[in-house]
Amino acid sequence: MVRPEKENAVAYIAEKLSDSTGVYLADYKGLDVEEINDLRNQLREASVEFKVVKNTLARISVNKVGFEELLKYLDGPTAMAFCLADPIIGAKILSDFRKKNNKLDLKACIFDGQVYAEDRIKEIAKLPGKEQILAQTVGTIAGPLRNMVNVIHALLSATVNVLDQIKKQKEN
Repeated sequence: MVRPEKENAVAYIAEKLSDSTGVYLADYKGLDVEEINDLRNQLREASVEFKVVKNTLARISVNKVGFEELLKYLDGPTAMAFCLADPIIGAKILSDFRKKNNKLDLKACIFDGQVYAEDRIKEIAKLPGKEQILAQTVGTIAGPLRNMVNVIHALLSATVNVLDQIKKQKEN
């Protein structure tokens, strides 16, 4: 690779490491082109970019952005999955793909600014996604508000009934 291409690759990886909400490192050894394309398509739909990287260029990028803890995982064939939106969805897709296809080995990840080993990826994959957490939060807030509206409605209905009864008594 010509030097400017290497510099561009290092800059690209460093930028993705800095800008991503989560990054997953995987050993893709044994996967054929069709399997990698299938994984890429699944990840792309979830705003996750799957990129095969050269370890030497990845090491330079990792040092550049300050994630030196990743250096020990940069051996053998390495691909990086850069999450541009919800990092939990990336973990779920990679873990599910690994269950179906034992050739993909998850090495490590950057989650919430920290570097974690492969065992943490399984724990992250079990977490609810951002959409699910938002839905649960809205449900938690909406429940008491709905109850309050029902109580106010019942009070107003009772008041209207009392006033209606008083009106009927006065008319008689």
